[in-house]
Amino acid sequence: MTDGLEFRAGERWLIAIPHPDDETVATGGLIQQLIAAGVTLRVLVATDGDNNPWPQRWLERRWRIDGEARARWGRRRRDEARAALAVLGVGASAIRFFGWPDQGLTDRLMDDALAEELLLAEIGEFRPSAIVAPALSDRHPDHSALRILVELALVRAGLQDCRKLDYVVHGRLPDGGSRILPLAADELQTKQRALQAHATQLALSRRRMQAICDRPERYALETRPPSTAAPGHSIAWTMPWSRRSRLVHRHELLLVLAHGGRIVRIRRPLDPHSGIGSITIESDPLPPVQVNIEVLPSALRIELNAPIDLQLIFAKIDRKSPRLVIYDFHGWAKIADSSPRDFEAG
Repeated sequence: MTDGLEFRAGERWLIAIPHPDDETVATGGLIQQLIAAGVTLRVLVATDGDNNPWPQRWLERRWRIDGEARARWGRRRRDEARAALAVLGVGASAIRFFGWPDQGLTDRLMDDALAEELLLAEIGEFRPSAIVAPALSDRHPDHSALRILVELALVRAGLQDCRKLDYVVHGRLPDGGSRILPLAADELQTKQRALQAHATQLALSRRRMQAICDRPERYALETRPPSTAAPGHSIAWTMPWSRRSRLVHRHELLLVLAHGGRIVRIRRPLDPHSGIGSITIESDPLPPVQVNIEVLPSALRIELNAPIDLQLIFAKIDRKSPRLVIYDFHGWAKIADSSPRDFEAG
């Protein structure tokens, strides 16, 4: 087994998946090897992939996709995930479907704690020894948002030191520290057989999906637990924000702060014409947090002053204008250093 990807009988592994088909293309080989090793496995599927209009229009010969049509499509994709996981060896009792909004996980993350509460219940009941989840560097906003939801649930469950493996479907893992999971020929064939269950996704994208499925499975291991900042600590970082992008599109700054089991979510509209600003966030259950925002020629500089230690800080410049392409150019940044520094996102 590749160094860092060892597993053994009796371990409990939880795999978090944003959409049906990710279980196959991203982790299909790992799932087979975990089952063969006698690992207890649970697969969480966050969305039903129902916001997928073009294949639906093609297969159903319809143009208008209303709420009923989307729900029907979501049920179909959920059934495809069950069939694919059965090919990989996962029984129905080991699968959990959350039915969260497809292409809506960033809003689910930012609007309330209901999503992380459900994750917390699953993690608390299952008590995994390892979690496999999307990497923060994945360019699909649902993937990166799910990663943060998993991190928040682990903090609240007191399992932030749990072994974590990251995967990427859209984009790439950061250079260095990742491992390729070797797959035998029969394991690759089983992955491709599982992919055939996702007929909805193969209808218009067969070659692309098969190519993704054939890619080596690469995982990054997060070994360092989140650090904590000293009380009253000031942390500053910069995030890319080009002049052209900010003049053409509307954006807002998203911040997620964690102190123990307490989480604060901050949304702040960004004014591209304003050079500097300072806000004080009065947000129970945390004491007031001061956020200083400075617009630089091609970036945004953020300084956070908190009177308490913050275990996790996530930040994103989120585009609010309508999108033709769903992928992020620059996604979430994780700031978890206990000393002041500049952090270049993306």
